[in-house]
Amino acid sequence: MTCYRSRNNWHSYVKASLNEAELEDMTAHLTHCSECLDIVSIIQETAGIFAKSQVILSPPSTIKLNVMMAIDKNRYKKVSFPHLLELKNWGFSMVAAGVLLLALNLTSLAPTIESGQVAQLNSQIVQQISLQISHPFERISQAAYSAIGRLETITSSPPKNKQE
Repeated sequence: MTCYRSRNNWHSYVKASLNEAELEDMTAHLTHCSECLDIVSIIQETAGIFAKSQVILSPPSTIKLNVMMAIDKNRYKKVSFPHLLELKNWGFSMVAAGVLLLALNLTSLAPTIESGQVAQLNSQIVQQISLQISHPFERISQAAYSAIGRLETITSSPPKNKQE
């Protein structure tokens, strides 16, 4: 056996985990090669030091209790129902605002609406929205609903005949 081939078996030799044939080959090689014998003796010495200084670590018996006590249970509460309603109201408000903008854009297509009525409606909408700024998320959909109602009354009213 050469030094190169014996290198793979040094730790197995120290642990005595070689089969009989490999053990005989390694023993024969170590009797002739002082360099490999020195390395194997260093490995045995290091393994002995580690075996003597082995510390068995066991966690304290109260570690689970201490960890569970340290968890802030208020931090991990599920989302409450009123919070979900608030998000739902946001969605309804956004839909109402979108419908309002769509209705205002369609007013140019309706021939029955006069420009004065659109300006008046616009000022009423701005006035209602400015009143709602203090509570924008609670009643914006009500303002949009009333604005759409006014638009419907304007578009459904009969056209005025201009007489000159």
